Amino acid sequence: MRIQPEDLIVEHEPDDLAALDMAALRGWRERLQSVEYGYSYARRVVQGRLDTLMGELERRRSGAADADLVESMPSTLGTHISGPGLPRPTRDLEPPEWADELVGELDDIMGPADLARLHEVDLEDLADAAERTSALEQELSTARSAMHKRIDRVQAELISRYRNGAGVDDLLG
Repeated sequence: MRIQPEDLIVEHEPDDLAALDMAALRGWRERLQSVEYGYSYARRVVQGRLDTLMGELERRRSGAADADLVESMPSTLGTHISGPGLPRPTRDLEPPEWADELVGELDDIMGPADLARLHEVDLEDLADAAERTSALEQELSTARSAMHKRIDRVQAELISRYRNGAGVDDLLG
């Protein structure tokens, strides 16, 4: 993966979150959440591409007739619409620019021209593209999971402050 979390968060992560005032703690959480959102966006796009590649592999291995890629999208993408865990609330946010660079790695694996003629791509090349796309998805999942752990650490500090008497206005402000 071209972009690592360390490339996106330039300031040193505070060792002692308890030493931060509320504004700094909230700011730190917002920066972490922004990075997590970028990884989440890129991961969803990569998962869609992976589902498309795997759908074509499955179609070929089953001996089914060629299908138009656009026509097969609803069934291909609809099969894998939910992942583990609880659904998260929807967010209408613009992904950060660097997330598009991560998504651009997909085109290095298999570009739009090959996708447009997916039914003509050699089976070995298709399997290789699916494997490489899966590896990218795993890298994104690992980076996203690491961001969740960091966010959880900040959330735990906020919860601790609330339990220890911090005012709601201080916590939400």
